[in-house]
Amino acid sequence: MPPRETIRGGVDHLNRPFVRLGVTGFAEPVTAFIDTGFNGSLIVDEYKAQQMGFQVTKIHSITALLASQRSETFLLCRGRINWLGDEPFITALVISETETQRLERRRRKRNEEVVLGVELLINCKLEVDFVRRSVSITRLS
Repeated sequence: MPPRETIRGGVDHLNRPFVRLGVTGFAEPVTAFIDTGFNGSLIVDEYKAQQMGFQVTKIHSITALLASQRSETFLLCRGRINWLGDEPFITALVISETETQRLERRRRKRNEEVVLGVELLINCKLEVDFVRRSVSITRLS
């Protein structure tokens, strides 16, 4: 049996599980918070999507109710990511916001955030250990 690919991460001070993804266009790994309530692949801001080489379409948008019960509008983008030794073609949601909204969001947060959803976790084993503050995602097939 070939060795299984694994990504390791941790749990931050707000008890959010995360992994660090190596992404084309970024010198440092990108922190992606794992959200098992999000059934898509990724949520990124428009700047990150463009840096990742994703094709952002401003023609189609969707509105979703988030776990915070706040409604958000997203654009759709398509592209490839390096995921557990493979490069799947995915559809990601891009945060749709004005320049003023983007500056306000960046002022509230130290880092831009990426949200990783369960679509990328299919055929994977996700282990979150809050005691050890560790995360691992292993491809099973």
